[in-house]
Amino acid sequence: MSDKIMLIDGNSIVNRAFYGVPDLTNREGLHTNAIYGFLNIFLKLISEEQPAYVLVAFDEKKPTFRHKMYEEYKGTRKPMAPELSEQIPVLKEVLTAMQVRIYSQAGIEADDILGTMATLGKKAGMQVSVVSGDRDLVQLVDEDVLVRLPKTKGGKTEVIDYDKNAVIRDFGVTPAQIIDLKGLMGDSSDNIPGVPGVGEKTAVKLLDKYGTVEEVLSHAEEIENSRARNAVLGNKELAKMSKKLATISRDCDMEITAMDCKLGDMWNEEAHALIEKLEFKSILAKFDQGVGSSSLSLDDVVVSGDVLKFKKFLDEFTEKDILSVKIVESADDVSVGADGQMTLFAESSGSGIIGVALSDGAGKTGFFYTGEGLSEVDIVGLVGDWIRAGHKFVA
Repeated sequence: MSDKIMLIDGNSIVNRAFYGVPDLTNREGLHTNAIYGFLNIFLKLISEEQPAYVLVAFDEKKPTFRHKMYEEYKGTRKPMAPELSEQIPVLKEVLTAMQVRIYSQAGIEADDILGTMATLGKKAGMQVSVVSGDRDLVQLVDEDVLVRLPKTKGGKTEVIDYDKNAVIRDFGVTPAQIIDLKGLMGDSSDNIPGVPGVGEKTAVKLLDKYGTVEEVLSHAEEIENSRARNAVLGNKELAKMSKKLATISRDCDMEITAMDCKLGDMWNEEAHALIEKLEFKSILAKFDQGVGSSSLSLDDVVVSGDVLKFKKFLDEFTEKDILSVKIVESADDVSVGADGQMTLFAESSGSGIIGVALSDGAGKTGFFYTGEGLSEVDIVGLVGDWIRAGHKFVA
């Protein structure tokens, strides 16, 4: 896991998944295509980025400050399809079971939660990745923030990454100018009016010359195109309001911090049971392939202080790709990879490591070396043949 926070626009991604994945239902008649598509995108990105912190933000149904500013904000949007709306609470239940932090707040949108959390994450020294199907989020892009836009079609997902250069390439303006672009050309999906008669090409030209909405308005009399000049002169307040509507807040007062978004053990029994109920066989396979864990108690562990016997026991294990070590409170806390991946654990006494436990992943076989004052160097020595064979040692 990296010192990275991944911020996900829940409503946007689940909406795209719903329309990108063919209709699915489980035995109980629950529509599941949006949940399935969301989880596939989510797990793909988790696998790619390995973030230590994750937040999935959702919109509340209540009006936001933008509706108070402009009553018709998002007024042209159709109601959510009932086949989709029934999946939202189930998705939240699944994410909660997977120990993924979800968050929504009355009065602000998911975009504002993501914008604020991106700021908090940067202040905490984290790399920030924002995942959304909404291109408006590219305004958050800077040296520390990457915006990723998944597109799902026919069940297949392609992810487009946006850094500053990619934004300029695809939009013709910088990330900071996205709100100015919306201020001039508007946004039909959110029913942001913009300046009537000013389209994207004209807006990009004006911003290339003047930089911001405010500067365009200050130099409105100088605009060469008479149609654009008259449109800007006659709609100055509309342009200002449209820019405000398009601007994602980055300083919302929220009851959550970046450190509250630590990703837990996604592959637990509760999550497995929910995925099984939804009948997502391909996702269940991820549990069965070793991303889950089970408990190994002292009753299952052979206890010995014989180092040679320990090394012989080690040699009997089937060759695996990764050998890992972690500090645990007691032998009862030893976790086992469900795929049989060999895992080495160390128990700490406070003054030094006093033992190591080894498992074959079956949950019934193990070895516990009891010694005095073992260090991590000692542990590496005990499994040196494995390390020299090219296996990774993960502290």
